[in-house]
Amino acid sequence: MVGEAIAGLGALKTAFDLAKGLKDIDDAARRNAAVIELQERILAGQHAQAELLERISALEKEVANFEQWETEKKNYDLKAVHGDSFAYANKPVAGSTEPPHLICANCYQQRKKRILQRTDMAHLECPDCKNRVRFDSAEAQSFRQRSSYSPRGGTPGSWMGS
Repeated sequence: MVGEAIAGLGALKTAFDLAKGLKDIDDAARRNAAVIELQERILAGQHAQAELLERISALEKEVANFEQWETEKKNYDLKAVHGDSFAYANKPVAGSTEPPHLICANCYQQRKKRILQRTDMAHLECPDCKNRVRFDSAEAQSFRQRSSYSPRGGTPGSWMGS
């Protein structure tokens, strides 16, 4: 009976060792699952960081564009060119090689510089928004005469091809 008791204790020890081994296997499986979950969260965090860096870069470019526009728009004055039609005229700057021109008032409000182009003897048109401005009135003539520009070697009255 002592032998059976010892055999029973041996079997019990074996069962205990197997149970302990199963527990270790279970702990390893849980640890591996936790490691995998942690790696997934790290990858998600890195992905989110990359998206934020892209967004920051885009916002920095947008701020630079706003700052550039704030500087650029100071070179223009709003002028009446026909009745209640308006356009922005570039200011004369000493030593500037930029020819005299008008830019679209609609596009100007959207921080875009779109030079109005003559479509016929009476109108200018924006190449972007297609806004048309009449430019054959007395106001346009007065505007041309007030201009100190003399393109093509002409007189100030020859501004904008008149």
